[in-house]
Amino acid sequence: MTDWPVHLYAILSQDDCIADAQGAMPKALMNEADWLYFQRELDSCALTVLGRQSHLSAPNTAKRRRVVMSRGVNGLEARDDAHWWNPEKVPLAEMLERLVPQGGKVGVPGGQAAFDYFLREKLDVFHLTHAHEVTLPGGRRVFSTPGTAEGLLAAAGLAPGEPVVLDRAANITLTIWSR
Repeated sequence: MTDWPVHLYAILSQDDCIADAQGAMPKALMNEADWLYFQRELDSCALTVLGRQSHLSAPNTAKRRRVVMSRGVNGLEARDDAHWWNPEKVPLAEMLERLVPQGGKVGVPGGQAAFDYFLREKLDVFHLTHAHEVTLPGGRRVFSTPGTAEGLLAAAGLAPGEPVVLDRAANITLTIWSR
C-alpha cells in the first residue's frame, strides 16, 4: 500500500493567528530560524499542497512540486505554475495516486482552508511554531473551528513532542504534533 504521510507547517502568533486582519502574513511572524527549518522540511517533501491565496502570495521559487487547492477548478488540472485541485471533485487519495504514485511526504504550508481540510481528512504531523511575543488582534486563525490549535490537534488524535527553541532572542519555539 502506498504511503503519503501528511505534514502541516505553520508559525502562529500568541493568539493562534497565521495572518493579520487583512489575511496577509505580517513581518512580525517572519523568523529566519523558522524559515530555514521550514525550507529544509519542504525540500524533503514529494509534493506540497497549499491554498490558492497562499500560492498567489508565495511564488514557487524553489520549483517544488506544488498543488493548489481551489474550488475554481473542475477536478485536477495541470497548469504552468502548479497542479490545481478541487478536493470536492477529486478525492485526496486519487489526487495523490495520480501525482505521486510512488508515495512520499506531503507538505502543507497553509493557509487556513488547507489546514481545515487536512485536519478533517488526513493529518499525520503538524509542525507548530509559536512566535510567543507576537499578537495579531483580529487576525486569521490557523483553523476556522473555535478552539486553540493545540486543543484541535489533540482532539484529532495528535500528541505533542517536546518543544524546541528555534530562536531564543525572539522567543520562537517549535512543537511537533504527531500520531
